[in-house]
Amino acid sequence: MASKKNSVKYVGVNSTYVNHFDNARFRWNALSGVTFGKSNAAKNTMTAARYSSSWYGLYTSKGPRDRSRTFTIQVNARSIQEASGRNMSKWIASTSTHELGHALSLDDNPKTSKASLMKYSRNRSTVISPLPYDVSEVKRIYR
Repeated sequence: MASKKNSVKYVGVNSTYVNHFDNARFRWNALSGVTFGKSNAAKNTMTAARYSSSWYGLYTSKGPRDRSRTFTIQVNARSIQEASGRNMSKWIASTSTHELGHALSLDDNPKTSKASLMKYSRNRSTVISPLPYDVSEVKRIYR
């Protein structure tokens, strides 16, 4: 099974993205038992750039679904800037926190009527932290 304890390193990002990525980790770390540490030796990476694709964030994992799985998170500054208007910082926050949710085995667009950080339809200007449904899913997965 994937782990609630992970370390990440940031690759090729400026201090603005370091702050966004730190805060995304802290939002998940506020949950009981979840730890996203930061280490230059980590195999898991977070990065941001102006990618030509239309996605806002991309989570890619390698390896079996256990503690040996590694992941890469990419945040697309170009598509976020084009779509977010004056809310770019909030959209980066929402996207970064959402993508870390995948490292906790949360899926996109969960089949629930409840609000979720993992839904594509969320308001990225206001939903920047795990919501009660997301918290309950992490607890269910890792009980």
